[in-house]
Amino acid sequence: WVATQCANGGENCAPKGCCAAPGHQCFTKSPWYSKCKPSCRPGEKDYPADAAWECKAVGMRTPDHFEGQHEATAGQVSKWVASRCSAIGENCLDTQCCHAVGHQCYAKNEFWAACKPDCSTEPEDEDDPNSTWTCDTLGPRSWGLAIKGYPSLYCATLFMPSSYEGPLLKKQLEMNAGIFACDGYDVFAADPYTLGKSVDGVEVRANLIPKINVGVSQDGTAGNAKLFMAVWDKVIAANRFRNFDFTIKVDSDAVLIPWRIRDHTRVHIGRSAYVVNCNKFPSSPNFPMMYGA
Repeated sequence: WVATQCANGGENCAPKGCCAAPGHQCFTKSPWYSKCKPSCRPGEKDYPADAAWECKAVGMRTPDHFEGQHEATAGQVSKWVASRCSAIGENCLDTQCCHAVGHQCYAKNEFWAACKPDCSTEPEDEDDPNSTWTCDTLGPRSWGLAIKGYPSLYCATLFMPSSYEGPLLKKQLEMNAGIFACDGYDVFAADPYTLGKSVDGVEVRANLIPKINVGVSQDGTAGNAKLFMAVWDKVIAANRFRNFDFTIKVDSDAVLIPWRIRDHTRVHIGRSAYVVNCNKFPSSPNFPMMYGA
């Protein structure tokens, strides 16, 4: 009954007095708002300008595994996973844990192991005896880098540093808002630009893409398909998106509230899904379409 009758992520949990997610406790931020969280420290803020949490516990903490429940297959993870576990292409023999969602550390031999979605003991190259894998599993299968919430979000934006978008993104970074509240993020631009340091002390710089001329599309908006193709080429080449459940392309001036998006995408977890988010031009021959963010 816990999963159906208790509060989910982002929901005001005080009226129900319990949390659906294993290991979560209902904490109050104020007399009017509460939320299920793994932990809460009185006085903490979601971002600098926000009101502080009072962190009064409501009800009891949901056990990590309650009677009749199978072992959890996914959820939020600790921050150490990002720094200690292995990325795709790295040797995970010592770490025995992976960044990428659904990946498992598989051993090839006593010297090498890698994070892969699956493994076969059949030779990868019949002419190379060293291409055979033992496929011994090391550690657990990865839940990905859901370090801020579940499901995890990877958010990417393209911006023009010389326009209002540069200062706007700087302010978002300062407030730990917008894409910087996602579990993972990247910013792209055609010119070098440094936004500043994140709340974790990481310097955020623009990933450079080629300069591409932008024309006008058939509906009178920016004809920037090639520009965004260059961005997606960078996203795919970096392979970071595989560490998260969902990838979101965000306009730099869009209002993005990650916990709301998590609630909307939760029903699509584990599925290949594309969210068409614009119904502004129903008369367009391309309707429905992707437009903006």
